Amino acid sequence: MSLFGFKKHKKKRAGLFIDRGYFRYLTVVGLPGSYVVTDAVSGELSEEVTQGGDPFTSNGMYLYQVMNEILHNVGSIDVPVRLSLPTTDSLLRVVNFPNMSLYEAKLAFRYEFENYFPFPIEEGIYDLAEIFYPLQNGAEESRYLVGAARKTLIENITKAAKANGIEITAIEPAQIALERAVTPITPVSDASVFIYAGKTRSVLIFSWKGNGIFYRTMSIGFTGISFVDESFNEQLNAEYNAFAREIHSSLQFALSQMRGFKPDMFFIFGPGATQDLCDFLKESLSIPEIMLSDPISLHGLAFDSSAGSWDIPIGLALR
Repeated sequence: MSLFGFKKHKKKRAGLFIDRGYFRYLTVVGLPGSYVVTDAVSGELSEEVTQGGDPFTSNGMYLYQVMNEILHNVGSIDVPVRLSLPTTDSLLRVVNFPNMSLYEAKLAFRYEFENYFPFPIEEGIYDLAEIFYPLQNGAEESRYLVGAARKTLIENITKAAKANGIEITAIEPAQIALERAVTPITPVSDASVFIYAGKTRSVLIFSWKGNGIFYRTMSIGFTGISFVDESFNEQLNAEYNAFAREIHSSLQFALSQMRGFKPDMFFIFGPGATQDLCDFLKESLSIPEIMLSDPISLHGLAFDSSAGSWDIPIGLALR
């Protein structure tokens, strides 16, 4: 899937993930099944540079300073980079344009934009990718996944990158990068559910035959729990229950809208994913099959990943 792509990539691929207070930069070479990590840099971002913590605040007007600080940490970035948009700043919708080519659908969607996104077309930028969408009775049809963001944010990202000598080859919603990171080369199931347990936000993804057809960002994560506090177990239990409730309500909503999607495998991954959480969700949600997944192991990557939060940059680098 390709959203907001600008240029064809070279052999070496780089993914840059910028978040509140930190960044991850990853480069790989090779082909699926034999990727080699050539650079993996993790670092913190000062609050002074991010104006309080969020590097994308005010439509990214502080991103020049943010990228400049990242360059000082990395040393140099001489590889075309794929950059992720935060889940809060990138919106995804599935639309139906029967019997239209991708080119025709892109033109037609301009007149439908404001029916799907909460800002006018003049303030937005969008891209489409064809997907196959499951219908009842085992059938499927061609539809389009649309990704949109505010034009000012995309412009500020590209300006900040250019001013720092960074070549951006694609800007992609983090949800898409997460899906790519956790999807095996050969999907083990036609209908899979991926649950990303993030630090401050989590994402529910429905995948049909290896392509995402539904994405829901949830304002819940797994930060702020003290692992040395006496009330750790109580805090953890509260976090697990809240997470399970959010997953349950999101699943109910999505499955009520998508009658043809019958999930037979669930996977959980991300910084908050543990075997305990996996077991808790299996029992509390009555899920028959749920497994822990690790994009690093899934794609055979070898590097020092102790800093954590590598899922999104992996998905970007493998684009």
